[in-house]
Amino acid sequence: MGGALLQSVETAFVVNATDLALALRRLFVNREDCYCIQKWNGGYVKVDAPLTVSVLQQHLRGELTVGAYQLGKDNTVKYLCFDFDPEHLQDTREAVERLLIVLFERRMDVNGVERPRVWPSAVLLEASRWPDPSYHVWVLFSIPVAAKVARWLGLRCLEPAGLNPREVEVFPKQTELSKDRPYGNFVKLPLGKHQAAGKWSRLLNHGNFEPLPNGTLLDCWGISFSESDLAKIMSFEQKNHVQATLALPKNLKHRLRITTPCIDKLLLGVSEGYRNEAALRISCFLLNFRGDKPDEVWVKLRDWNMRNKPPLSEAELRSVFISAQRHGYVFGCEDVLLQSFCDKGICGIFLSIQKRFKRIVMRL
Repeated sequence: MGGALLQSVETAFVVNATDLALALRRLFVNREDCYCIQKWNGGYVKVDAPLTVSVLQQHLRGELTVGAYQLGKDNTVKYLCFDFDPEHLQDTREAVERLLIVLFERRMDVNGVERPRVWPSAVLLEASRWPDPSYHVWVLFSIPVAAKVARWLGLRCLEPAGLNPREVEVFPKQTELSKDRPYGNFVKLPLGKHQAAGKWSRLLNHGNFEPLPNGTLLDCWGISFSESDLAKIMSFEQKNHVQATLALPKNLKHRLRITTPCIDKLLLGVSEGYRNEAALRISCFLLNFRGDKPDEVWVKLRDWNMRNKPPLSEAELRSVFISAQRHGYVFGCEDVLLQSFCDKGICGIFLSIQKRFKRIVMRL
């Protein structure tokens, strides 16, 4: 009985390999001039060769496991991906369910028609090492969108779900490529075999988390945005660096060193995936909010970098530092990353704003 059931389940995943490979390329491959393959120990190595349909077919057969670079050379992406890892979350399924509730929440549009925030056909739930509770949630785009738009959307989806960006990784991690980072991050494609664990990726039902046939991929279509929507999101993203909603006293900026637990925690060092974002926030806080001298900030930043696991290259760190100087960003209390490190009970900025607000209320 058990063997027959297993055989029927495996048969359900059989579908034309060429069609599946073409679907993988259509939905997930945005850069075809290179890719990564997973080694037997779980690590990856970059391959400077075209990512062809033949390579994707090998991925589907488990002969090799492909990671595709997410950002195209024009800084666009074909999808938004959330990574739920049991090493970072106590209950990954519960966390995924919270995100899906946000994605599928039905709302009235401008025409009075009730629609989900994201159509289910554009959302894939994947168990990356089935049956382990390690999940990816993919939100697909019908045409590539700017990476900064995708990342902005990803972080905004985490907020109403009550999820922490330190615990749920959002891809893309970068908003643009640079001379120091000409490729950006890659993401392991679905429906492949984890070479170290020996377990396959499976697509899952959004409701009961049961495996679906691999051919489900053929029926997926991405969401699209109007030009006005994209322009609006791009303007939000540009303003995202200045987020404090209540003005601080003018003399607060150069006062004695107020307590900022979010920055203090970042200064302890962060892991891979958060280093660039943390470096930018630390640089902007010290340079543009506190008014420290650039030479002193650079020394502090280099010392901080040595506490990261692993440290950024000096060229990459310098690039972030220069960007903070050039653009004058100030990340406010609504910033998602800073919120995840915040302790309002001892935060000097929050307590100062709270006192001012109470005084205003008392005068009403």
